[in-house]
Amino acid sequence: MILVLQGSWKKWLWIPVLLGLALGLFKFSDYLKNNKQVNAPSNLSIQTVEAKEAAKVTKEETLSYTGTIEAVDEAVISAKIAGRVNQVSVENGDAVASGAVLVSLESQEYINAVTISRALLQKAEVNLSTVEVNYQRNKTLYESGAISKKDFEDIEISLKLAEAEVSSAAASLANAEESLRNCTVNSPIGGVVSDRNVSNGQVLSPGAQIMLIKNISDVHMIISVEQKDLASITRGMEAVVTLDSYPDRKFTGTVEIINPSANKSARVFETKIRINNKDNLLKPGMFAKAELKTGKTGEILAVPQNALTGKEGMFFVFTAEGDKANRRQVEIGQVVEQLVEIKSGLTEGQKVIITNVNKLKDQDSIKISD
Repeated sequence: MILVLQGSWKKWLWIPVLLGLALGLFKFSDYLKNNKQVNAPSNLSIQTVEAKEAAKVTKEETLSYTGTIEAVDEAVISAKIAGRVNQVSVENGDAVASGAVLVSLESQEYINAVTISRALLQKAEVNLSTVEVNYQRNKTLYESGAISKKDFEDIEISLKLAEAEVSSAAASLANAEESLRNCTVNSPIGGVVSDRNVSNGQVLSPGAQIMLIKNISDVHMIISVEQKDLASITRGMEAVVTLDSYPDRKFTGTVEIINPSANKSARVFETKIRINNKDNLLKPGMFAKAELKTGKTGEILAVPQNALTGKEGMFFVFTAEGDKANRRQVEIGQVVEQLVEIKSGLTEGQKVIITNVNKLKDQDSIKISD
């Protein structure tokens, strides 16, 4: 019995040894696997790209501005008389012709005033006729010596007073008729209704703005020109105008007005570019960009447009430096055909990556294709 137990005990001693060997082999295999992954070259992390050198190109000098669209002609509409609104005939955005009715006021009070003024004029005219007859009769008597000079002078004064009453009554009637006409508010120009601020039943005060009429068949783009550029801009110069609202369209305008006096606070010269707006696409208040060609040429540093990436209003390119992609912030200028002007951030001859730029990160490994 004792011998059997001793043999069994020795058999169990091999179990920890075997487990230790198995664990050691597993760890050694895992080590070889990891070491192989670390030391093995990974071609997946190297991106193949194309690159081109930043180079100088010749371009026609162009001045770029941002500005605001305004109507060429604008009329402030207000009532000339006090009164309650009877009817508003237009809405914002309506196109109206010159003379079109915009607002009508209650008119009965003014009709009554015309009637009274006309009656007073008729009364004054009848009185004048009577005085004129009396004047002629007394003039004959005075010339024959039948009445005194003093009596005749009194008759002359009566005639002048009667004539003055007629003139006054005629003026009152004319004013009453004008007020009656002003019960209808008409458009002084053709254009589009804007900023309507009047409703039926509203009591208007004379001179209070109730709407605007803007003639936008032609519009002005207002730009601010710095003193250093003023000599390069002349009246009649052509401008190409673009808007974010119409990215695929270009509008042609001409420089029409250059203010000879600078703005005292900003020290810039207000300049107006006139643009034909036959399709009424350009609205007052819109922001626009204008490019004016000066006729001069010069050299600029440029790279292909597809070399650029952007983020939060900043622009970047990747330069190829050895086997690494180096991200650089750049300041861009004008677009010349398929190239973009680089104002700062690059020097001539530096290689910029032009493919896969949206997939690259700073210091990524790269290989430049032949």
